[in-house]
Order: sequence, then C-alpha cells, then structure tokens
Amino acid sequence: TSREALELKAVPQSIVIVGGGVIGMEFAGLFNTLGSKVSVIEMANEILPPVDSEIAAMLHAEYQKQGIDFFVGAKVNELQNNKVLFTDNQGNEQSIDTEKILLCVGRKPSLKGIEILDLEPFRNGIKVNDKMQTSKTNVYAAGDITAFSMLAHTAVREAEVAVNNIVGKSDTMAYNAVPAVVYTNPEVAGVGLTEDELKAQGRSYSVRKLPMTFSGRFVAENEGGNGLCKLIFDDRNTIVGCHMIGNPSSEIIAVAALAIEQQLTSERFEKLIFPHPSVGEIIKETLFA
Repeated sequence: TSREALELKAVPQSIVIVGGGVIGMEFAGLFNTLGSKVSVIEMANEILPPVDSEIAAMLHAEYQKQGIDFFVGAKVNELQNNKVLFTDNQGNEQSIDTEKILLCVGRKPSLKGIEILDLEPFRNGIKVNDKMQTSKTNVYAAGDITAFSMLAHTAVREAEVAVNNIVGKSDTMAYNAVPAVVYTNPEVAGVGLTEDELKAQGRSYSVRKLPMTFSGRFVAENEGGNGLCKLIFDDRNTIVGCHMIGNPSSEIIAVAALAIEQQLTSERFEKLIFPHPSVGEIIKETLFA
C-alpha cells in the first residue's frame, strides 16, 4: 500500500504500480527519480481519469520520456510475490516480474460506528448538502466521510462551513472551486470543470490555452518541459475551469479557484494584476490567447 511504500528501507530495483490515479502517479514519479524501473497498470484508457484529458495525456507522454512504462485499459488478474499477471488493452495475457508491487487503487471512508445514525449514504460515504448537513439536519459532517473531494484542504473548508452553520452564521461549500494538485514532476493542477464534463452536460463552452513557456520565469526555473495553462469559459464568458501542467502549478492554481468561486467573467478577470516576472502571470496571458 502507499503507507507501506513510505516505510521501505531500500529503493527497489523495480516496482509495478497498480492504479494510475493521483497517488499512483505521484509514487511513479518518486520511484522513477530514485532509480527504480517503474511500470504502471491502469484500468481506464488514460491515467488520472478525473483530470483534464489533455493535461493527463501530457503527463503520460512526459513520464514515458522519463522511462516509465504504462499499460492503460488493462485489467490485473493475479498478484504473486514478485509478479503481476494482467490482460492488456488488446486482450493479450501479460506478466511483469518485479521486486515490489504497489497498490494505488483508491481509499474509502470508514463508517464504523455511525450506522446507528441511519444517515443517507453517498458513494462510499454519507450525503451532505452545501451547508454540510446530513440527511438529519442536526447532524453535520466534514472530511473524507463526505466522499466528495477527499483532500485535506477540502476537509478544512468543509469544517469551516459546518461550524459556521452550526453557530448560526450562514455559509456554503463551493466544491466547484476546490483546487486539486497532482504532486508529480511536472506538477498537475486543476480547479472547476473539465472539457469532458462540460461535453457530458451538453453545455457550450470556449477554451483558451497557452504553453507555460510564454512565461520567461518558467523557462528560467524549469529544465525543459512544455507545460500548458488552459482556461475554460461558459457561454456567458464566466470562467468555469482552469487546468495546468508545469511547475509550480500548485502555487498559482488558487488564483483561478478564487476567480471561479467569485464567478468572474473574462473581462473582470483581465483586470487582475500579476507581478512580473512570475510564473503565475501565465494565467493572465492565457486570457488573451
């Protein structure tokens, strides 16, 4: 498991990671940097299924350049001590010999002890509204147990919303403005809706994108890598999504999160002043792409 991987006393010569999600990709980058031969097996047709598909494909390509092997659209059939047997996306049976196997197939909340409350379920957790109330209005919940956005910073904001409402101060949780980061190298960050989500909803949208290399500071501080900043607007020209790959995306994505939370239009967003030179100003430059 990911917890056990952090307790290893030596770097394995080879490791197979089952699961190409956030945790899987972060460990793939870590072990590859440390010198392990890394292979990733993912059941979906692309790594990082929740991430903007264009951004995910860019990380996939970058990690392949770094020597990581990927098997997407694959199904693991059996795990042995030092071997993984799986079916690839062509239906062929394959196996990989490896020193270590790391399972990164997600986690689920622990509901032990709260069954007595008989709360309405949601996914693997319990259902809450935007005030963090459960199906019983005098019971509030925050954190992974809500099973919506299992991130530390999400839990902090959920707790703030819950406490505010408990003490009579009206507050609401804006999940569409929660940024998410994949701590790979290069970093991946996103907030709001992706193109695939908007297409699934049948909504009209427009996209503006710009290579991160338009930022001189990005070029000066990063060793190669193209990077990308993508902004997505709805039919009212209001920003509804921002997705990035390139360092340090984690440090600048909050600007886009604030713009989404405030429902800024492109025209209003353009008035925001960024310091120069900074990597963060790539967001404003993308507005004019």
